[in-house]
Amino acid sequence: MVLSDLSAGQSATIVNMQQMEPVMRKKLLNLGFLPKAKVELLRLAPMGDPVVIRCANSSIALRKAVIGKIKVELIV
Repeated sequence: MVLSDLSAGQSATIVNMQQMEPVMRKKLLNLGFLPKAKVELLRLAPMGDPVVIRCANSSIALRKAVIGKIKVELIV
């Protein structure tokens, strides 16, 4: 499952980000998007893009093209 598959309010843990370009992966790693980190999809923009994600006590808006490359495991 990828992060873009989540609905608003769902939480997951990051499995890997190997499909992403190295520059973007490095930026996200610096923001706390680490393997096994908990992420929560807070809300979507009216047209569905961008998406607001909470990770490591900070919220960030990312495009669906970016979060579609982050593999996650759903927290039940």
